[in-house]
Amino acid sequence: MKNTKKFLLILGMVTCLASVSACGESNTVRESKFDDETILNATDSYLSAINELASDGRTASDVAAMLKQYNMTVEDYYGMKEEVLDAAVANYKTALEDLGSYNGIESVSHVEEEDLLTINATIKGTATAPDGSLRTADVNIEVDPSNGSVTSILTNVNYTTKELMTNAALNTVLGMGTVFVVLIILMAIISLFKIVNNLQNKASDKNAGKASATESVDRAVAQIEKNEQASDDTELIAVIAAAIAASEGAASADGYVVRSIRRRY
Repeated sequence: MKNTKKFLLILGMVTCLASVSACGESNTVRESKFDDETILNATDSYLSAINELASDGRTASDVAAMLKQYNMTVEDYYGMKEEVLDAAVANYKTALEDLGSYNGIESVSHVEEEDLLTINATIKGTATAPDGSLRTADVNIEVDPSNGSVTSILTNVNYTTKELMTNAALNTVLGMGTVFVVLIILMAIISLFKIVNNLQNKASDKNAGKASATESVDRAVAQIEKNEQASDDTELIAVIAAAIAASEGAASADGYVVRSIRRRY
């Protein structure tokens, strides 16, 4: 019964906005289409409905299922599409974290343009600000005056100057801290690159040293083999010369010279 009465109240406000819009279009001289009382009642109806949905944790889909029994849609009843209602409720929920709970309208004003009706309301909360005053929030409602359909509802909590300055300082510190952390990480990465490069250079020098040592050993071995071969040939030449001298009856082999030696294997 309670929900039915609220449905009918909001439906009446939406119908009123739409009908006033239609009547205003037929006037040749442009006059104000909405009086202050109509705007106040419509604003209170919208905010009460959104506050109820936010408090109950319901979504536009839940409301749509409930409205089926009245053969109505969310747009028929609330005067806004489901996605607009969901966005308005989500934004209002965020505001409630600091606002406390909805405590009525403090002031309301509206601006009429050719294709837009803007309602600006200040609502009261139950939470206390650091300076001891009750929290307030500014609500901006945009309505299409051609059909009375709400296109946007935004709720922004009003903070004290001290809170704004504190939040600004915290954001600045957080931003600068993030920059310094990133710079430190970059410096660490660059340092690691240097360490890796030094390790690679040391490994290259070590491998080069091993190669040089291997070449030196190979050269030494080759030299030793060459010397051994030369020594063997000298001894062989002496033996051959002595044998020839003995066969000729000479006393020594000084007069004999061996020009070459050919080995047969």
